[in-house]
Amino acid sequence: MKVMKRKNNKIRWSDESGMTLVEVLVAIALISMIVTTFLSFFIQAAKTNNRTSDINRATFIAQAHLETLNQYTSYSEIEKQYTSYSESEKTGLIVKQEEGFTIKATTTGPTDNTTTLYLTKVTVTKGGKAYAEMQTYLTLTTPPK
Repeated sequence: MKVMKRKNNKIRWSDESGMTLVEVLVAIALISMIVTTFLSFFIQAAKTNNRTSDINRATFIAQAHLETLNQYTSYSEIEKQYTSYSESEKTGLIVKQEEGFTIKATTTGPTDNTTTLYLTKVTVTKGGKAYAEMQTYLTLTTPPK
């Protein structure tokens, strides 16, 4: 930058150096590379947070449904709370939609007649991907149809 100085009533121009265009461009390029690197970390962190949030929500939904299923004593009571896929798949499979998730609960009976314990598995999916799966044994007086 040129500055005008007066000395002995004569105008003299002195040259004070500043940053050149090349230096400015190099600085901008370096800053851009650093920002781009950190931006990719933030994007990946956001994706991970969303995925973790979905998994946590699905786990809470599965847990709540298992606790609800534990309250029932017959399969007909359970069946009233859900919507089946079709009549052919009705035995032991019940389905419900909640908060964008699909909840599937399958109940399989005992292999012999000495027990009334039925294995119940709750699977929570979203977009075809399983986000949570929990299972427990229920004591049912009336088995699935």
